[in-house]
Amino acid sequence: MSPDSPPTKNGWQRVGAGFQIAGRVIARAAVSAGQGAAAAWQAVDPDLRRHLLQLPVMGLTMLGPSRPPLDALPADGHRPVLFVHGLGGHRGNFVPMRAYFRYIGRSRTYSVGFPPDLNLDAMALSLRAAIAEVLERNQLPADAQLDLVAHSMGGLVSRLALEDAATAARVAHLVTLGTPHAGTHVARFASTGHTLDLRPDSDVIARLARQVPWSGPPALPRLTALWSRADMLLLPASTGRVDGAENIEMEGFTHYSYLLHARAWRQVVAELERT
Repeated sequence: MSPDSPPTKNGWQRVGAGFQIAGRVIARAAVSAGQGAAAAWQAVDPDLRRHLLQLPVMGLTMLGPSRPPLDALPADGHRPVLFVHGLGGHRGNFVPMRAYFRYIGRSRTYSVGFPPDLNLDAMALSLRAAIAEVLERNQLPADAQLDLVAHSMGGLVSRLALEDAATAARVAHLVTLGTPHAGTHVARFASTGHTLDLRPDSDVIARLARQVPWSGPPALPRLTALWSRADMLLLPASTGRVDGAENIEMEGFTHYSYLLHARAWRQVVAELERT
């Protein structure tokens, strides 16, 4: 048979057999690769797996304007709530929680955003201005207060803002979600201005240590700290607690679960409604 002649019946059988062999080899390789990937995934710490699985959802919350106007909102029978995002975060991180608040009738909520180039002290100044603006825009009396709900580094920014006595007098309750109140050793993996401030031996953490044990009213607002042993960005996990505050462990929560799980939203509402 010449090279240009079509294959005979036996030739087609040999070609078919070759494809079958190649298919089996590829299938075995795929199965082996799949098993290897599955084994590698299972070898990852379960808490880290949960963190990684939540990252795509967190990415979606980063959409939208970072600093919208703080317009007046209709009264809902409660103090206004101002949400404060964490390191590398966005005001949109609170979209799910704010939607839950609206669902239960808590419609007077705001979420503040910070430019990424601000240091923590500058963020605290911006937060003080946002607190005053929310109260002013809603034409609330001079002694009216609002509540702060802060995630991660946002809790430190909130505490820095409360160093100003006039600001502290306008805040009734601060709820922190996975905030490294005493710093976190995870910050050793980067050397930016923010991560340097988040290290346990930073000047910022030393300043905030002067607020502890937390005295609460009248000098400071009530503080509730939600924390979790499964939060891998807080090392040690106990840094999510504050001596003198009300500390509530959220079992199994990752660093992002506070923003994504209804159990956290219900807990935050319950804490806010106790004062």
